[in-house]
Amino acid sequence: MEQNVNFKTVKANINGGVENIILGYSIYNMERPKDKLGLISLLDKEKVLDVIFHLANADIFWKEGIELKDANGNMIPEGTPNVYVPCDTADTYWRFEVDEILEHVEVHKFVSLQEYGQAIGNTTLYSRKPNNVESLGFAAIASKNQTYNSIYNFAKRHGIPMNTAMSFFDIKLKQTQTMQLVMGLNVKDIPELKRTEEEAEVLIEAVEQVFGKQEKGKRYAVNSINTVIRKFDLQTVLCALSKIPAALVTAYKISECHEKESCLVAELVLFISEMQDKKAA
Repeated sequence: MEQNVNFKTVKANINGGVENIILGYSIYNMERPKDKLGLISLLDKEKVLDVIFHLANADIFWKEGIELKDANGNMIPEGTPNVYVPCDTADTYWRFEVDEILEHVEVHKFVSLQEYGQAIGNTTLYSRKPNNVESLGFAAIASKNQTYNSIYNFAKRHGIPMNTAMSFFDIKLKQTQTMQLVMGLNVKDIPELKRTEEEAEVLIEAVEQVFGKQEKGKRYAVNSINTVIRKFDLQTVLCALSKIPAALVTAYKISECHEKESCLVAELVLFISEMQDKKAA
């Protein structure tokens, strides 16, 4: 004997009227971001841009023997009324369960599951979320935080990844802080830059000169240099980089050292130590 199940419903504005509908999810729907559940409750919904929610007819799934489940994981029997399948896009897939009312809804009557898949595939072909550097930029303008602003501008100016840009200032930013700043929340304990923008510029110029333009965006060089700077100081390391023989750098690059950073640190420390010994003699 089947038990009656109260399927989870959402309110949707369809054809000018608000209805309670059941969202049926298939194995082909996008996974909801579980790692951001804590942030959803902090959203300022007045600052969330409107989107169009696209819904598909459920019968094309049932005809193919594909199960549909509601948001609570309950199996929805074939023929259940008011069931629609979300057409997930980058802007909407997470909002079907977040928005109080699904406004701007378009219901599509696809003739087949193939047509449904092609519609989503073509719509999302170029879809993506902001990359790490772009997220830094949004956090910078949303918060006016100088640390984020400096690192973002540095990364964009030199065309390097976010983590590499942070290393040139010898700091580490947390992704949770970035997301909270983008949302307009007050965030404590954002680290201050350990180097000025001018010092970071001099350092990346030195890295490019010594290791080559293609290497300045890779973390191994600046991470190794940071380790050596902590042992000596910035000016000493910059002086060493300006004097280190090209042959020594070339020998390091072709050495196929498995611990790339550790080997570079050892080479630089040895070179600086020898340079200081010669100066003291």
